[in-house]
Amino acid sequence: MCVHGDKAFAFPNRFRIHAMKPNYTAALVIGGVAGLVMALALFTFFAAYGAVPSLTVELDGTDVVPTFSAAASATWMIVILAGIVGGALIATITRVVARVIEPEGKSVSLGVIASVGALIAPTVAMVVFPLGITVMGSVREGSAVIGVADFVVLAAVAGLLAGGSVAWLSYILARPSVPADDPELLAA
Repeated sequence: MCVHGDKAFAFPNRFRIHAMKPNYTAALVIGGVAGLVMALALFTFFAAYGAVPSLTVELDGTDVVPTFSAAASATWMIVILAGIVGGALIATITRVVARVIEPEGKSVSLGVIASVGALIAPTVAMVVFPLGITVMGSVREGSAVIGVADFVVLAAVAGLLAGGSVAWLSYILARPSVPADDPELLAA
């Protein structure tokens, strides 16, 4: 009921605010974009704080290609650590957003959702990253060698896939679909 001046009136049913139905596709897309942005931010951070000494130059015909030539084990460790941090962060943000949308809804606890994000993201990243380095670059004598531009693209793809999968799964856990009677569907 709304009060305007000294008059009170009720809103019709079509103007009442109802809880939104879960949109898992939107969670997948938004999580993918968030993962992409986070992966590029983490790439920039790691490039600024330690990857610079591993920059080398390779001659590719007549072109000079700047490359990263870091120890493969250190590269994999950074991918795993970035996946854990990024996955837990995206999962936590997804859970918080789901609670804002539907505060009284059923949900899995924050600890479980953050743990799932911290496990899924590095798993997806470790599937994508070594495969991408093998395809776009090479692993020589224990060093992962890849062009800087290819590394940026690879980080973006890994972040997109990991972030999308974490946000999608976290949103499913935070707002599971609940069957409800819909009078419009039942009226035939």
